[in-house]
Amino acid sequence: MSWVNADDIDRTAKILVDTNRAASLGEAQRMLRSFVLQVAVGPDLADDAAAQAALITVVNTAARAFLGGVHVHLARDSVLRTGWSDGLSASAAVTKYGGQIVGRLSSEHPTLTLGMKASVGKPVLHLTWRGWAGGTVESPDHLLRGRAGSELAGVAAAALGVSEIFQHMTGNNLAGRRDVGLSLWRPDLDWTDREAVGPALAYLPAAVWLLGLGHLGQAYAWTLGLLPYARSHDVEVGLVDFDVVVRGNASTQMLVTSGDFGRRKTRVVADTLEARGFTTRIVERVFDEHFHPVTHADRLRHEPRVALAGFDSVEPRRRLGLHRFDRIVDAGLGNGAEYLDTVVHSFPAAGDPSTVFGGPRQEPSRPLRPAYEGEVERLVAAGLDESAARCGMVNVAGITVGAAFAGALTSTIVIADLLRMLHDDGASFSVISLDLRAPDARRAVRSAEPETVALAFTEARR
Repeated sequence: MSWVNADDIDRTAKILVDTNRAASLGEAQRMLRSFVLQVAVGPDLADDAAAQAALITVVNTAARAFLGGVHVHLARDSVLRTGWSDGLSASAAVTKYGGQIVGRLSSEHPTLTLGMKASVGKPVLHLTWRGWAGGTVESPDHLLRGRAGSELAGVAAAALGVSEIFQHMTGNNLAGRRDVGLSLWRPDLDWTDREAVGPALAYLPAAVWLLGLGHLGQAYAWTLGLLPYARSHDVEVGLVDFDVVVRGNASTQMLVTSGDFGRRKTRVVADTLEARGFTTRIVERVFDEHFHPVTHADRLRHEPRVALAGFDSVEPRRRLGLHRFDRIVDAGLGNGAEYLDTVVHSFPAAGDPSTVFGGPRQEPSRPLRPAYEGEVERLVAAGLDESAARCGMVNVAGITVGAAFAGALTSTIVIADLLRMLHDDGASFSVISLDLRAPDARRAVRSAEPETVALAFTEARR
């Protein structure tokens, strides 16, 4: 008798069940194993930091959703100099993050291009960036021109490109047939607007807490690690989580590998960040009203006073205002059919987290979807008690779904909040929301209160 363990459920495969694209978890897994993403990389990769950030972000996120493989064709096997891939050849970086180098691409699979004007595939989309703006376009004639893109824009373009192809593969008729993008400098403007480009990155955050190290928390760590720090040892990252890695986390959590199952998430993320040269501090307990950053007379011993929150429930969010942080940026992702929804809140703001996030939410009980009812019937037929089978399947049905590319895009919005504060004329937004099914219909609300927060910072590499 085969029992379904909720901890083992692939969070991305479960999307296909919860959106009625697959009739069972087994069918959903088989569908993902049929998905192949191709990446065509042009010859100028060595000179383009945004392209380097985009390449490894595409591979890392897509390898967790396109289980048939991420096939990468390189015009040149350049040595990379960006973040996690610093010092690696492009081929080694692709292999490290789950991709496969190929000698030629197929006309039968979808393709993303980086620095190429033409390629084969069905469809073919082109990643593009300029300053703080990144996106994906159908025609190379629509590529952004002018200033080089930032690493942040490269991550955003990568996430949008993988999202478009995944949505195309799962039935969104618009995805893959449109130009989509986002300015992280001015998310309230069209991403192709000249005012959306933003300044060159000069300063970067030097001290932050990551509250929750699941899907979003690890995406924040990934994007922080791709920023162009001149001195990575200047950076201190506090890590708060109590949980361990389970097999199902590998589909959404960007720093998790198969060798991490059973390890505490704090240790996994700390090891990765320290290998990047950052300093970490670990708190392995539930985030509650008793947690707050400690200030010492010796300023060198101050704990970070900025928090990036990535919780998957509302209760810890409501406590964020109790902890004396100077700046809090919180993000939440939708679940089920809304897995492509993102909402980012920044504090201080007109409303306190306890009111912005409302009271405890009681999810209404719903009948199990036919796919889960079918699993109950199969387990009962195999000899399991019906109440036990149904209870177990309710647990499986309640597992939060997700896709790594959604977290990667959200991480750029969250970290851009801090970056804008460190650069002259950077706007502050109290709420930014978007739906990847229609990313151009986003909402960006300017902060009503003047910003007086002093962030710890360090210099960007010139």
